[in-house]
Amino acid sequence: MKKEKLLSFITNKKKSNFLIYGIGQSFNLLSPLIVAPLIVSVCRESGLGKLGLGFALALFLILIVDYAFDVKGTKQVSENRTNIQALQELLSEALFTKIFLFFIALTIALLLVFFVPFFSQEKKLYFFSLTIVLAQVFNPTWFFQGLEKFKVVSLLNILSKTVYVVLVFNFVRHKDDYVLANLFLGCSALFFNLIGLFLLNKKYNIHLFVPKKNRVIEIIKNDFTFCLSQLFLSARQLSPLVLTGYFLGFTFAGQYKIMEQVITLFRTYIQVFLKFFYPSLCYKIVDKKQEAYAYWKKYSFYNSILILTALIVLFVFSEQVLLFFKLDKASLVSINKLFRISLIISMLMSISLAFEQLVLVLGKNKDYIRTTIVVTIVNIFIILLFINSYHLYTIIISLIISEVLFIILYYKSVITNLTSRIN
Repeated sequence: MKKEKLLSFITNKKKSNFLIYGIGQSFNLLSPLIVAPLIVSVCRESGLGKLGLGFALALFLILIVDYAFDVKGTKQVSENRTNIQALQELLSEALFTKIFLFFIALTIALLLVFFVPFFSQEKKLYFFSLTIVLAQVFNPTWFFQGLEKFKVVSLLNILSKTVYVVLVFNFVRHKDDYVLANLFLGCSALFFNLIGLFLLNKKYNIHLFVPKKNRVIEIIKNDFTFCLSQLFLSARQLSPLVLTGYFLGFTFAGQYKIMEQVITLFRTYIQVFLKFFYPSLCYKIVDKKQEAYAYWKKYSFYNSILILTALIVLFVFSEQVLLFFKLDKASLVSINKLFRISLIISMLMSISLAFEQLVLVLGKNKDYIRTTIVVTIVNIFIILLFINSYHLYTIIISLIISEVLFIILYYKSVITNLTSRIN
């Protein structure tokens, strides 16, 4: 009987794809957790804090480069998955638009590094971190996800993260070697992203061509407000670490980065989980809206239950989790309580990100943009107002408030659609 169930699971394309995709994306979740303790043990908490700031800058610039292709592009690929000509246009326009946007991101980075003292003290780190941004230009993951080619996504991701971890463990040996970690991450990602584009050309017969300049300009104009909202979202996610480093110093930034590693672990998992179902949800919502809503509700509910279970385990074993990051006893005692409070953020994210996905699938981009901007402003305002008085507690509480606001505003955006489908 067990053999028959296993065979049934393997032959079920959706379930086997989910398993393959999950294995591949688990490397995204595990690689930061494997690398962080080494960075702390060799470069101390301040080294991890500095490394985190370099990565934060890269993530901010990546949103300029991505320009919503990872969200809207996946939806367009899914809807045109049988039209080779349309797929070639989508990929070509995306790639050349990203190349143009990379030079804008590069200009912003150079201005920050050379003219802002907070960034100029770590020039080498930030220059090395730009390789992560360059790698994102050629990242075909969003395209493969739209085609639901999860085996390719998983294989490329496993190889990329494995090479990154091996490089870090072999070359980060001294206190100042933290600057190398982001370089290794960017170079390994760039190499395997280029292989992904090569596979699209050879295996799936999707050829690149140089699009018309007017088309690139049109894409940038049409998607500007959406990209702006993504930049606000990035500012909300990255400002806690940047503001902690600026106001409280790199050691506090390192302590927050450890808590953020766990928050990011769950955020990445939730986003990866939801992205797996995103193409199918986009496809279903066109003709079978009631079925699409039931589909969304089912996988979102089970995901939240799974997250809650994992968070309870982390709450109970919080000291052991913090010891994993090579913290000394003094630091462990000072942040253990706060770490437990921070787990609430991940639980709330399992709800807010699910509603965010539904908002985007329903095409309520204006509501999404408005919500993102409002929540970001509230989040940064709270941090600036209270960080000098309550230190890291301000950061965690502001993030909890932000997630609650996201849930309320997203729910308000889709409530009419939900009730009409239920009735």
